[in-house]
Amino acid sequence: MNIWIVTIGNSDVQLKCDYNTNKWNASYRIIRGQLYNHVFKPSPIEDSSKKKSWIVPARVMGMVYNSALDDETYQELIFPLLDTFIQGLLGKNQPDKIFVILTNQENIFSTQDDRNNQKCPYWHDTHTLQPILEKYFQKNFPRLKSNENIEYLELKPDSKEQSLDNWNESLLLVQHKIAELKVNKSDKIFVSHQAGTPAISSAIQFASLSKFNKQVKFLLSNEYEKGNPIYIPSSNYLKGIKLQEAKALLERYDYSGVKEILTDIWIDSEENTEEQRVNELLEMAIYWNCAKFEDFARARGKIVQERTQKRWWTGYEAAYLALVRLEQGNTVEALFHSFRSVEGLIRYLHPNPDPDNYTNIYNLIPIVFPNWESSPDMKIFRNCTRKKRNDLFHRLLGLKEEAVFQAWDTSDKEKWKSRVLGCLNFVSGEKLTSLKKASLMYDIERELQEILNTYEL
Repeated sequence: MNIWIVTIGNSDVQLKCDYNTNKWNASYRIIRGQLYNHVFKPSPIEDSSKKKSWIVPARVMGMVYNSALDDETYQELIFPLLDTFIQGLLGKNQPDKIFVILTNQENIFSTQDDRNNQKCPYWHDTHTLQPILEKYFQKNFPRLKSNENIEYLELKPDSKEQSLDNWNESLLLVQHKIAELKVNKSDKIFVSHQAGTPAISSAIQFASLSKFNKQVKFLLSNEYEKGNPIYIPSSNYLKGIKLQEAKALLERYDYSGVKEILTDIWIDSEENTEEQRVNELLEMAIYWNCAKFEDFARARGKIVQERTQKRWWTGYEAAYLALVRLEQGNTVEALFHSFRSVEGLIRYLHPNPDPDNYTNIYNLIPIVFPNWESSPDMKIFRNCTRKKRNDLFHRLLGLKEEAVFQAWDTSDKEKWKSRVLGCLNFVSGEKLTSLKKASLMYDIERELQEILNTYEL
């Protein structure tokens, strides 16, 4: 079955002629008492071929023509956008079911003051166009019946916070309507979302993709060639959405999540050197994120050979991993990796002569670092951090971010980073200035961000 979901906008029903040369005035007089003393005169517009037509706000158009909608008055109307769409719905694409999205904001613009404003969104509502649209679809798809094969879905917010210019609220309203649609997995779904507010258009895109996924094809009007509809496969939209999801996961350091998303949309990555490079970088990042630093370095190859020859490099990687875990809200691992980075570096550079005695490491510090007390950071690590670390790790409770800082006798993230870095520099003898820049992962992050930010679908 072919299904067409179409939004109706403020200018989708137009007049062929100037209001002085048709029955507009006579019909207008019948309902002008409902127009709050406004005088709505049709305004001329031109299409790309300089052909003129006239428009009035959709609510008014519906009110005027519904009062006298016979075949003669119907002939005064034109439907440029809908006519274009229908050109793409002929033959095998002819719809068996149509869902028409209309708007009605009468509940939120209900006061005299609201409606006294001629520019109020109330006047742009399209639900009054339904009788006109019923006649239109009857003429173009005579085999389809209203309320059986053609359904009208009304977006009707209840409060001004739900205005149809509000992107979040529009999405909720649209999702609710789309969720109610009964569609089979074998159905072919065409979506025309150009009409209406930008918020509604975007909501229709997102909601239809979320519910129907690859069943959807978007049927659009070519802005520069009126009358020639264009199709956009859902895969194009889905790739764009997935790419944004991948960027968001990258910001959260979820490299496995990024790889899973991109693997799904980059089917032919073997033929694309840019995509191949992203896959390589993500493989390295996943090793690093699992603290498999040796595997990470091997995957990185010659680029890091000079660094990895220096025995201290893994300590800085562990410290940056602690910072990443803190950014992710994983405070337990943040404390673990921060502590591990210093302790592990000491044990690696100065092997414990008594490996059976785990706690000898703290007695080892004064032996291998006679001047250890000259470093305020090392004094805190030996005298304070190890004790708090043991206490915190033996609790079956959550760990607040402040507790991570307090374990290092600091009060905020910047001071905490500085203390961990100070310990690492003391142990390694280096003078690095940033946990992030000291890590080999830093360059991989920047390269991934750069490629994804400039990637074109």
